[in-house]
Amino acid sequence: MIRLQDIADMAGVSRTTVSNVLHGNTKRVSQETVDRIKKILEENEYLPNIGSMMLTGKGSKIIGFVLGYEYIHGYPAMMDSFMGALISAVQVEAEKLGYYLMIIGGNTEKNVVEVASRWNMDGLILIGYSEIRYRELRRKLNKKAVLIDTYTTRKEYDYQNVGIDDFNGGYQIGEYLLDMGHEHALFIAEETNIKANEHVNKLPSDKAFSGIVNEQRWCGFKAAMEKNGGFCSIRRFVVVAQNYQIRLRQYEQMLPQIMEAGALAFCSDYNAIEMINFLHDRGIRVPEQVSVTGFDDCLYAEFVRPRLTTVHQDVAEKGKLALHRLIRMLEGEELPEMHVSAQVQLVVRDSVAKKTKVL
Repeated sequence: MIRLQDIADMAGVSRTTVSNVLHGNTKRVSQETVDRIKKILEENEYLPNIGSMMLTGKGSKIIGFVLGYEYIHGYPAMMDSFMGALISAVQVEAEKLGYYLMIIGGNTEKNVVEVASRWNMDGLILIGYSEIRYRELRRKLNKKAVLIDTYTTRKEYDYQNVGIDDFNGGYQIGEYLLDMGHEHALFIAEETNIKANEHVNKLPSDKAFSGIVNEQRWCGFKAAMEKNGGFCSIRRFVVVAQNYQIRLRQYEQMLPQIMEAGALAFCSDYNAIEMINFLHDRGIRVPEQVSVTGFDDCLYAEFVRPRLTTVHQDVAEKGKLALHRLIRMLEGEELPEMHVSAQVQLVVRDSVAKKTKVL
């Protein structure tokens, strides 16, 4: 393996000069020398030692991906298709830009602080954090950070967040189901540990436990259902458990309500596909007897039969956008826009049937 001294000999400079170029300390090095050293480094595919970079205090080129969820749908969070697609996109893009991605279990702020500090991480991308929880972390750790899907209940953001228009996504689903004749459709969300601030949350406590993202989707769904003067009761907002076995028991208990409603709008594709299988196992046809919709447009939405009608969000682009905004911050750029919200789009497939009016 080629050494730092070998590079210095090839360039006709001192080892210290090569080290300075590697770590970005080029104020006293001519541009000609910088270019010559970089060319030699490239030609010889020199890989800097991470440990030595960390010791300089000039950055490690490591970005921490903080996973605030320990479990999703009752399984380890990394098994979730949404999370896998997001992390994969960030990791691939980070490597292209010369950074390393390290996943941090974020179920406790103490663990995030210890790992990020020990590895001298340049910055963090966080998902699965509430606004309150992030403020606690920020008091303990001085690192640049971009959050994903961490919504504030105040008028303005004071932290960088990348999200989507959840309200509009819920509205599109609600409007579509209403247009298909399903004016009594149920809205179903899985419980989460991420809640809105309790003092401003307008939902009953059992609904609030579904989280602020799902609350926004519900509000959009409700607005669409009421657009023609109708009324969408809070009783149509159903929160189910994270634990799979408990969810199944809930579905069994809900079966008469499900059949009466005739349509279900889920906050995730996973739960929608799970319900399609649940109904199929009981001889109930989708969409002929019960229509089902999801949210996210995950990889499996087109594989399931019937193919799932859902709301598409570009998960990979969301991850890349969060990474690029973080790197711009690390390079000293001030980002005036604190919250970036991507648009979503309804994708109509085969899991919803038009309800015929009974005369």
